[in-house]
Amino acid sequence: MTAQHICMLDELPNNGSKSLELNGEACFAVRQGQAVYLYRNVCPHLGLPLDLMPDQFLDYDKRYIQCTSHGALFKINTGLCIAGPCQGKSLQPLACEIVDGAVLLSESSLKPQANILDQTPKT
Repeated sequence: MTAQHICMLDELPNNGSKSLELNGEACFAVRQGQAVYLYRNVCPHLGLPLDLMPDQFLDYDKRYIQCTSHGALFKINTGLCIAGPCQGKSLQPLACEIVDGAVLLSESSLKPQANILDQTPKT
C-alpha cells in the first residue's frame, strides 16, 4: 500500500478546517500553519458528526475542535476532549503527512483503527 493523496496544503484554510470523505468515510482536517491534523468525523459521545455546517469544526476563537451537537471541546493537536459530555475521550485520528505541499493519508491509516498522528512536514 502507498499513501493516499488527500489535497494540497494550500487548499486547507490556515487556522481552519475542511470536511473530507476518505475511502467512503466522513473525516475532517484542521490546519495550523504547516501542521495538519486529520480525524474521523465522529463525536465519541454519541457517535454523531461533529459539524452541522460543512467545514465548520472549530470554536469561535479557532482554538479547539467543537462538536456542534453537544458543545464538547477537543484539543486540535491530540483530539482529546477537555470539556463536555465526553471529557477524557478522544477523537479518532488518522495519520497524515505533508510531502512537497501535498497532504497524504499515511499507509498506517489505510488499515482499520489507526491511532497514529504524524503531521510533521517532510521535505
